[in-house]
Order: sequence, then structure tokens, then C-alpha cells
Amino acid sequence: MADVLRRILVVNGKGGCGKTTVATNLAAMMARGPTVDEKGEPKSRKVVLVDHDPQASSSYWVEQRGQHLPPIQVIPAHQRTNMYQTQTFAYRIPFDTDVVIVDAHSNSRDRDLENLLKQSDIVLVPILASPIDIRAGGRFIAELLTHRAFRAAPRPIGVISNRVQPRSETAHKLAHFLECLDVPNVATFRDTPAYHEAMERGRGIVELHDYRGARREYAEWRQLLEWIESRSLGATRTPSTIRSMPLAANRRMEPSASAQA
Repeated sequence: MADVLRRILVVNGKGGCGKTTVATNLAAMMARGPTVDEKGEPKSRKVVLVDHDPQASSSYWVEQRGQHLPPIQVIPAHQRTNMYQTQTFAYRIPFDTDVVIVDAHSNSRDRDLENLLKQSDIVLVPILASPIDIRAGGRFIAELLTHRAFRAAPRPIGVISNRVQPRSETAHKLAHFLECLDVPNVATFRDTPAYHEAMERGRGIVELHDYRGARREYAEWRQLLEWIESRSLGATRTPSTIRSMPLAANRRMEPSASAQA
């Protein structure tokens, strides 16, 4: 039974930055990682992936996972609940959950963003190496840092440089931009077809042992996991508290043309 629940929010106000890629691959990696039970014996982590995106890409990914892979439970928070259920009941977390990873909607703003922040212990913001994404990412991070929910309860924020072509001009621009931020760049992932392969097969990139392009990414994913583990995440909670925690934003967020994971 888990007595510490870690809640990781993957969010950016711009679509197409790779939130689902980060969320699914992080879920796969954390599900493989060892933790300990009440007797101090090693056991795998129980990971819950919360899918807020109307495109349901994270839900699709979980459906493709083979039974031989570490199980990951998905909560389709993008779906409407029926008239007899509240969102809190429909999206409740199993009591023995170790890690919750939230794949946020690109339209998360104001009250929706506030709810997501209140339900997270750490925030990851993927940003692509393009002028448009860098500018949009800078605005979103500023919005995040000044949001009332963040100012009331600051928590670790890390930026992920995503789909980067090493030594390219855009990569240098992104690196310069991140140097100007008061937020750490915690990982840099290459633009490689391995991520598309992993998505189609319901795997994390760390589970593609036969794919050379995937193996080149392992070091950065280990670095990200080490950064997460080094932060004081979560708090001691009783099983009843964990089960009753709401995971969905109060208002349903409608898809937009820019809402791409």
C-alpha cells in the first residue's frame, strides 16, 4: 500500500509540444523503476496516467501496451461523466497508487490550470526548438510562475527541450532562451522516429531495446528521472485521502485547432 503519492503534471499552453510523448514515456519508465513495500521488499511502482486531452492519445497508448509490459492504468479525464457520477468519483485514484502523471490539455488556463496545479507536486513543461514554440513557452512559464495557485504553494518546475536536432541553429536558440530562465532545463530529447515507434507499440522509449535510436535517448530519461527523484515530491497521505482526490478540472475544456499533444 502506497503512503506517498507523487503527482507529476506535464503541461504547456501550446499544442504540439510533445506533452503526451513526455507523459507516456515517463509513465513507462517509472512503472519499471523499483520501490519498496511496507516490509521494505522491492516492488514495481503502480503508475496512473491521467489523460485530459480530447484526442485521447495517452489512452490509445495504454490500449496498445502488451500484457508482458509493466501495467499502467489510464484515467480518461477528457470524457464526460454520466449524470449519475461526479468527476471526483469517476476519476478517483486507486489507493495503492505510487505515481500519478497528468497529460494536461493545451487549453488549461485560469481555473483549469489552478485545479491542475493544486493536484500536482512537480511540473514539467516540454518546449520545442522553434521560434514560435520558444515564444509561446516563455509566455506560458511566466503565466505559470505568477499564477495564484503556484504563488500560494510553489513546487519544482522543470523545462524539457523536446524534439531537438543537436547542433542546429534552433537548438542553440532554445538553449540560449533556457539560460535566461529561472527554471532548469532538466532533459533534452532528440527528434527521432523512435518516439513514434514507441507510441504505436504502446511502449516507452526505454522499452525499445532493439531500436538503436531509442538507446541513444536512455541517458536523458535517466537524468530526468534522477531530477524528479531528487525533489521532495508528494506528502504522506492515508488511502482514503488518495482515493478521494479529484483529478479533473472543474470545467470541461473543448478542443482547439492548436491542441495537439
